[in-house]
Amino acid sequence: MKNIVFIMADQLAARWLGCYGSGVDSTPTLDRLAAEGVRFERCYATFPVCAPNRATILTGCSPVVHGVITNNYVLRTDMPTYAHVLQRQGYRTGGFGKFHQTPMHMPVPTSAAYLGFDESAISEDPKWGPWLDWIRDEHPDYYDRALSMAWPFWPNHPPPEDLARAHQARTRYLVPRMQASPWSPMYPSPLPPELHDTTYITDLGLAFIERHVTRHGTQPFFCHISYVDPHDPYDPPEPYASMFDPVDMPPPLPAEWLEEGIPTLAHAQRFWRFDRVWDNPEVVRQLRAYYHGSLRLIDDQVGRIVDYLKRRHLWQDTILVFTTDHGEMLGDHGLMTKGPHHYDACIRVPLIVSGGGVAPAVTDRLTCTLDFYPTFCDWAEVPDDQRPPLEGRSFAEVCRGRQEPDPWRAVSVATGAVRSLVTDDGWRLSWLTQDRVGQLFNLFDDPGEQHNLYAAPDYAPVRQQLFERLVEAESR
Repeated sequence: MKNIVFIMADQLAARWLGCYGSGVDSTPTLDRLAAEGVRFERCYATFPVCAPNRATILTGCSPVVHGVITNNYVLRTDMPTYAHVLQRQGYRTGGFGKFHQTPMHMPVPTSAAYLGFDESAISEDPKWGPWLDWIRDEHPDYYDRALSMAWPFWPNHPPPEDLARAHQARTRYLVPRMQASPWSPMYPSPLPPELHDTTYITDLGLAFIERHVTRHGTQPFFCHISYVDPHDPYDPPEPYASMFDPVDMPPPLPAEWLEEGIPTLAHAQRFWRFDRVWDNPEVVRQLRAYYHGSLRLIDDQVGRIVDYLKRRHLWQDTILVFTTDHGEMLGDHGLMTKGPHHYDACIRVPLIVSGGGVAPAVTDRLTCTLDFYPTFCDWAEVPDDQRPPLEGRSFAEVCRGRQEPDPWRAVSVATGAVRSLVTDDGWRLSWLTQDRVGQLFNLFDDPGEQHNLYAAPDYAPVRQQLFERLVEAESR
């Protein structure tokens, strides 16, 4: 049985990596891993929002089954995660960083033991918790700078006196940076990279592996390293904030939907106040430069993990997986972040597999976030009768170089009242229920999704067939 290192970034589309054609040199380590291993060209998030899709990865089930349909729902406690199954198979499991299985109105738990992890430390977007405590205890001179980055209104914030200090720190260190920015969610971090939570989460994962190797010998391990970035705010530390020249950033794809005036997309644009700046090229270029700076920091940390595994002679006995929970629009189509806009930058995520026994390949096999659980089970040699019912299909054989014929497959994607179907022959159908509006794109002929064929008479048969398949997929 192989060791498994499962690395996740947060809010990163496949198209922003160099190996997927970004045109920006922000991912040299990941590009090398992709060249040495398997790069999945068509992996999709089945629910492109943080908590629901992370719950799907954990359980191998769709949101209608596991129950997490927004960021404010709790994962059912009677559903075994992949970590539970791996524990029973003899793996020692560690999970570090973002899990996002706690609703926003509830305190974040102190560990992920309930999700099946023997060792864990949870570090979520609001920053309160282990990372901030580490800064306070080990780097007190930087505590106020770190405190300024914590979200001020959160149920598990510290006592009132510390919350007051956080407000003062925010006023001193963060507000001036936001005010100096043409769009407030983007600015350089007040912390150096060695104190960034991306570095901290990496440190925790490597420490777990080192403890495991020292204390547990040849017992296999599963280590989940889950970064909070490059999720907004777009705030890389120096020198990463200045590493990429905004002038060199590729321009965003045009907002073709404006001609139709789709209300759901207009609301999404206003929600982030991006409607004020989306058509300002200088703002979008700076945004992209900051984003790629955060991505380069993650890439450097992945490099640390790979170097450690090779130095400790673990690489050939380990499979490394890199993916994200969902994409990031980053100005494409005039939109930001993720949600009810099922364009490529929102729903197509990177999936790179490298390490011992992985045969180099680039595959167009249609894959989705339901497929991780059965793949982990295959790598861990879990007997079929020890696995819960799963909806996905393992991609383990693809990574062994045995690309078996796959039946005609489609992946359904959902966000609230927006439902989509992506097919292996290159179609993406979306139905925006509240607007009573549809989108139909041929992703092979129109990868930039600029020509909506939904109302075109010549494509009515295609539309009808895809609708039937979408209804079938949604009713399973």
